[in-house]
Amino acid sequence: MGRRAAELGAIGPLAVFTVVGPSVGAVVLTATFGSWYGGLEDSVNPAPLFFVCAAILAGLSLIPTHASSLVAGMLFGTAPGSVLAMLSVLAAALLGYRVLAQFSRARATLALASRPRASAVHRALLHHSGRRTIWIIALIRLSPLMPFAATNLLMAASGVRLGPFLAGTLLGIAPRVIVVAAAGSGLAELDLSQGADRRLLILGALATAAALFVAGRLASRTLRDLAAPAR
Repeated sequence: MGRRAAELGAIGPLAVFTVVGPSVGAVVLTATFGSWYGGLEDSVNPAPLFFVCAAILAGLSLIPTHASSLVAGMLFGTAPGSVLAMLSVLAAALLGYRVLAQFSRARATLALASRPRASAVHRALLHHSGRRTIWIIALIRLSPLMPFAATNLLMAASGVRLGPFLAGTLLGIAPRVIVVAAAGSGLAELDLSQGADRRLLILGALATAAALFVAGRLASRTLRDLAAPAR
């Protein structure tokens, strides 16, 4: 147990932070809504200011992307808000990926190096086909079980290539961002309970099942190949 903890190093605390940080940030955003929303709304260039703030805060795991999408809808309406929210989420994903990779990738590589079977499964899941990687990431992004920041950490630690990471992120977040921004366009106060559309929950549940199925099939195939005698 001590050896595993030493191998993983900072990944454990980082994983906790990527889950807890956005939750705490959501509470702070809601509690302080009156002190920052008016200034943002009345600023000379609210779109660039929103983009920078949302990208940095979500990228550093300080707020949930659900909140930034709602605020985008409140400020700019459904269509412009959806586009701006999408761009800010992609920028947040890129920032989170870059920052978290600096802390986690070396430790994850060390842990995998000592476990050849786990390393082989890891390569099969994420390193063989760009299109396959994109669809796996998209399914993970659609799933409600994996928070945005925690997924950034998982992908950064796994060494997923940046192109498939961003493409999968775009495909996976698009439905949720559009629905949440549309919900935000009708709000006068920040209400994080809005945007929890039942259709998104169903889509997320299907995506979770599909991701588990695909990952399980690929992992099983890889393990069978490892166990097969050499010819």
